Amino acid sequence: MPKKRFAPNSNRRNDEKRSKEHNNSNVEPPVLIDDMKSCNIAKLFKESYSDKTETCKGCINFSHQPFFHAVINNFVQNVEFLQQLQEELSELTFTEKNNDLYKFYQSKEDLKVVDLPYINALRSLIYKDLKEWITDITGIELVDTVDLSCAKYQYTDTLLCHDDELDDRRIAFIYYLVPEKWTKEDGGALDLFNVNENGQPDATVKSILPVRNNFAFFEVNAVSYHQVAEVLTEDKTRLSISGWFHGPPVERPEPYVESPVTLHPSRSVDENTFYDWINPAYLDPVTQSEIQEKFEDDSEIELTDFLLPEKYEELKTAIQETNLEWKRKGPANKRKYSALDLNSAPEILKTCLDFLQSDALFLVLSNITGLKLHELASCSDSDGETSENNQNNGEEKIPCCHSEVRKWNHGNYTLIRDTDCTTADFELDSLLHICCEGWSEEYGGFTSYIAKGEDEELLSVYPTENSLSLVYRDKGTLKFVKYLNHKVTQMPTKGFYDILSVYRE
Repeated sequence: MPKKRFAPNSNRRNDEKRSKEHNNSNVEPPVLIDDMKSCNIAKLFKESYSDKTETCKGCINFSHQPFFHAVINNFVQNVEFLQQLQEELSELTFTEKNNDLYKFYQSKEDLKVVDLPYINALRSLIYKDLKEWITDITGIELVDTVDLSCAKYQYTDTLLCHDDELDDRRIAFIYYLVPEKWTKEDGGALDLFNVNENGQPDATVKSILPVRNNFAFFEVNAVSYHQVAEVLTEDKTRLSISGWFHGPPVERPEPYVESPVTLHPSRSVDENTFYDWINPAYLDPVTQSEIQEKFEDDSEIELTDFLLPEKYEELKTAIQETNLEWKRKGPANKRKYSALDLNSAPEILKTCLDFLQSDALFLVLSNITGLKLHELASCSDSDGETSENNQNNGEEKIPCCHSEVRKWNHGNYTLIRDTDCTTADFELDSLLHICCEGWSEEYGGFTSYIAKGEDEELLSVYPTENSLSLVYRDKGTLKFVKYLNHKVTQMPTKGFYDILSVYRE
């Protein structure tokens, strides 16, 4: 039964209103610092902006590398105001925001409408005087639409590489309310990226350390790639107010499209080599039938103890050799991990890849998934449809695959845009995890699958020793590897390895 709600006493309501008005009237509103009021300094920064030159005058710093950004030191002069503002912010309700791109806490209340005296005063300064000053300096006709929110970043929280481009955002800003003694070792810096020849983020070239009462802002454009580095301190909170000024949209270049990965047909391997690797339990017809039944219901399965123990131990030893060459995989707005240069791979690793791409394993995978990955695979009632799907201009498609040996350490991840170049209607993902003893879900590094356009997770694949995880997905299913945070350094190996193989019918 719903609770009854009574109208508040009108006298009490009027008392509260008068009290709030009294509180607001007692707040000394913050004003722009003197350096921002000076006509001479304003002229200097207008020239700096138009000429794209580095300029530092008083409390204001302008920079144009890798893209235009500025920092205003000691933004609010009144120390008591700053303390009262932080108290109001601490009373807000914060909810966790967590997906492939970020993990942090954001105020549930919208700072654009929350009615508290010190937040109101700061909002008024940002919405009016600051907006007009930025418009005057940059010439960008900022409109009245301003986004404003409060965020808390705590230990292991981060916001990965992105460019902020959305609709008519023109200027992004962050006002820092961190503790006085925030150091580089605490993390949480605003990292700025340069771009490569394709306009994609290449490397961090500048880091802006959070400093209490500093106000940072930058121009949002096609190359304004940045991130909030992971917070590494366990006893401090990175508190900030951030948002965007909006204005006339600017023309954007066509997004860069990566070339799809090349897949290859299965290869022949010696029969003895194949049997040297695979757990014979997965060759049993009854076991294969049971696995197929479950896989057809769930579209995913984990095959434990997939490799024979002695081979798996050899593989673990070889993959940790120090003379292997690992290549950094980017760009940072899509992925960050290391992939093995196969030219440096020891023979045992090459043989393992031969096994995973072998004609015999294609047949085993066909038998345990019901997919048409091999001409000798038994046909089910639905194979007529599969056969039609495998036709391409009247020609039968050839089953094929691609494998990659990957190393995962602190700071590695992939984002859901990592699958933008997928062209097949359906694919079978195969993940073989290696050296993941001591791994915990709180470290990150698990692979999440979500439906395109949805936030709800469909399933997660967790690193498990000597297990082969199979996931059948369509174009509408996206995947990402969750950011490996600082806690992963607690593992004996400081991370883990895997071999991702993708199969197509």
